Amino acid sequence: MKNVRESDYSVNFLAEILFFLNGVMREKSLISLQIAKNTHTTILSSILAVDLQKKLLVLDYGINETLNQMALKTGSVQCITSHNRVRIEFDCDNLQHIRFEGRNAFSADIPASLKRLQRRNFYRIATPVANPATCVIPPLKQCEEVPLTLNLLDISRGGMALIDRPYADAPLKAGMTLENCRIELPEFDTVETTVRIVNISTAILSNGNTCSRIGCEFVNLSEKSGTLIQRYIIWLEQQARKFDTKLHF
Repeated sequence: MKNVRESDYSVNFLAEILFFLNGVMREKSLISLQIAKNTHTTILSSILAVDLQKKLLVLDYGINETLNQMALKTGSVQCITSHNRVRIEFDCDNLQHIRFEGRNAFSADIPASLKRLQRRNFYRIATPVANPATCVIPPLKQCEEVPLTLNLLDISRGGMALIDRPYADAPLKAGMTLENCRIELPEFDTVETTVRIVNISTAILSNGNTCSRIGCEFVNLSEKSGTLIQRYIIWLEQQARKFDTKLHF
């Protein structure tokens, strides 16, 4: 885990821990369950319930049963999520398989502490699958002519996550800096900027497919481009609220 800066702080009081866990649950924030701290294998989940009486946290079961069994065998996962646009990390121990409201779920002990990481306070939102935003990366080698186009998984003003086929042949590696990338935002415009690959991990999509998740940060993003990305994020939120309203009619 990265060194914790002064702007980050640990929460150790149960009442405050419950406040943040319940907030994550109300926001229906996605949680990445990292199976082992020395790997990037994750399960996408969410909080289904916070049971104070039993001192248990109930988490959504993953789609990929192989990864579920890996997590259960390990018995603990590191959870990464957000609350009010602030990144939150905590460990879930005593991970077990249970039935919750008629479906499979994980249970774990309510964490004894959690960390709020203020340096990662950019609000990140998932991008649409039907009409995806894309990132066009110029040819990485002089002998290549065709640029690489990847769909976005999510975006914030500070960076984005790209998705690629697992174990694809594209020579993308953590630490690489990619210049003159074009980010196509549907219904909006194109952002051209330099990006740096921070990490490459494995993720499970909602349809059950496995993909490579390429986490990137923007380098020297212009104010104009940052504003455009922020407007796109707000627009996505508005579209999501409209869809949610229709579901309740």
